[in-house]
Amino acid sequence: MSITSRGQSETVGFVLVIALVLAGAGLTVAIGGTAILDTQASNEYQRAEHSMTLFDSRAAMVALGDADAQRVSLGHDRGTISVHDDTGWMRITHANYSDSGETEMIFNETLGSVVYESEEGTIAYQGGGVWKTQQGGQAQMISPPEFHYRGATLTLPAIQVTGDGAASGSVDLTVTPRQQARVVYPNATTATEDGTGAPYDETATTSYRNYTNPVRNGTVNVTVHSEYADGWESYFKQRTTGKVTRPYGPDEDTVRLTLESLSGPPGNFDMPKLGGYDTVEAYGIASNHSIKEFATDFVFDKTGGGTNEFSYWDQSGEKQWELHVSPADSGNLKCNNGSPDSDVIIAQYYYDGNTEGEYEFWEVTLDPDTTDAVEWSCDGAGHAVLSVDFMNTDPETQMEYNDETFKSGKGSGGDVGGNQWYAAAHIKENEMKDPLTLDGHGEINSCEPGNYSKGDFTNCTLGHIVDHYMSEMGPNIDIHAKNGPGQSGPIKGPLSEGKLLYEKATGGKYVTYLHITENEIEVDT
Repeated sequence: MSITSRGQSETVGFVLVIALVLAGAGLTVAIGGTAILDTQASNEYQRAEHSMTLFDSRAAMVALGDADAQRVSLGHDRGTISVHDDTGWMRITHANYSDSGETEMIFNETLGSVVYESEEGTIAYQGGGVWKTQQGGQAQMISPPEFHYRGATLTLPAIQVTGDGAASGSVDLTVTPRQQARVVYPNATTATEDGTGAPYDETATTSYRNYTNPVRNGTVNVTVHSEYADGWESYFKQRTTGKVTRPYGPDEDTVRLTLESLSGPPGNFDMPKLGGYDTVEAYGIASNHSIKEFATDFVFDKTGGGTNEFSYWDQSGEKQWELHVSPADSGNLKCNNGSPDSDVIIAQYYYDGNTEGEYEFWEVTLDPDTTDAVEWSCDGAGHAVLSVDFMNTDPETQMEYNDETFKSGKGSGGDVGGNQWYAAAHIKENEMKDPLTLDGHGEINSCEPGNYSKGDFTNCTLGHIVDHYMSEMGPNIDIHAKNGPGQSGPIKGPLSEGKLLYEKATGGKYVTYLHITENEIEVDT
C-alpha cells in the first residue's frame, strides 16, 4: 500500500470517529432533553397539586363564612385552569321516612368544579375536596371534601362552584361568596310542601313535618355523580362505616353512601297486618343480648275454631328468623265457661344463611298453671286472649333443641298451618345443626356457649333463646305477622298488640343527627 493510500484511510477514520462522537452527543442531548422535559412536567404537576390544595383551603374559608373574598395565584408554566358550573351533582335523600315508605329529597344541586389539566393528568377542586386523575387511571383524593361523619352525626356543608372561563400559564383566581351556610337540615321553615327541601312531603297524611333531629326511620343516602367518583368512593369507604355502592353499575360515575337511622325500639305496638307486608320495625338492636321486654296479647276469634297457629318472622338476605306460637288444644278456645285452659307450644326457628342445609330449632310446651310466661283470659267482648312473655326465664320454660313436635305436625297431613318456614316439607328437606354451639356474642347466664345436641333439654329458657336469636338476626328486624292455615286463622290482628324494648346499638353505621348547609362560591379567572 502506498503512503498516499494510508493517508486517505487515516483521514476517513478520523472523520468517522468525529461523526460517531457527534451522533452520540446528539443522542445524549436528545434523551437528556426528553428526561428533563418529563421531569419538568412531573414537577409542574406536583406544584399544581399543592396549588389546588391551597385553593381548596382558601375556597373553604369563603364558602363557610370565614372570609368575604380570597385571591389565589396559581403560577404554572404548563396546563390550563378552567371553571365549570355544570359538572357533577350531589343528592341527599331520606328514604322510607314514613309508614308508607316515602322518600324525601333533602338536597339536589350541581357541584361544579375548578379543573387544572396538563399532559400529566387532571387535578380538580369539587365538593370541597381535591381530586386527581393521571394517565387514564382511577381518580384519587388529594385532600378530603367538606364531608364529616363522626359519632352518628353527619355534617355536610355542600359547596357549589359557579363561574366560567379558562386560562393558561400563571393564573390568578378570585373566590367570592354567593351563598354562605344556608341551613338545609335541620330546618323549621315551610318553604315547600312538595319538592326538594323542608318540610317532608308526607303525601299520605295532611301533616307536614319540619326537618328536625334526631333522624328517625329509614336511611339517609348521599349520592354523588362525578367523573372523580372513584375518589369519592374511596373516601366514603375509608372515612365512614355506611354502605357504599355504585347504584347504576360499577362503570358508571355515580357513588352512593347509605347511612341507616337508629329508630330504636318500637315500644308498644299494634300487630302488623296478618299475612301482609306491614311490619314492626325493630331497628338498631344491640348485638349482646339486649332485649329487655318482648310480649304480646293474642286475641282470638269468638268461634275458637281453626288451628290457631301464629308466627312472627323476618328474612334478611339468606337469614331466616321465626318465632312460632300455637295452643296445644286449639279446638275450643271459647270464653263461654270461663277462660280457656290450654298448654301453649312456642318454637324458635333460625337459619343463618351461611351453612348449607342446616337450621336451628328450639321448642317448649308451656303449662299456664306452672309458669307466668303464658296466661289465658277473656276480654270484655268475649274474645279469648293469650298473653305471652317471650322474655320469661322461669325454669319451667327450658327449651328443647329439637323439631319433633312440628316435624310430626299437629294438623291434618302432618303439616303445621300458621307458619313461614315451619312446614313439615321444609324440615324434612333440611338438617338441623348437630351439635350446636350458641356463640357469636356474650353469654347469657349459664345458657351459653354450651354444646347442644338434637333432643337435648337444656337450661336455656324461652327468654334466653328468643334474646339470642333476635341478637343473631339483628341489628334490624322487620317483624312480620302471619297466622293460618291459608290466612283464615282466627287470631284477630287488629285487636292484638305487643311491646318490644331493647338496648340500642351504637356505632358509625347509624346516623342520628344531620347538619347540612348549602354554600355557593363564584370563581373568576
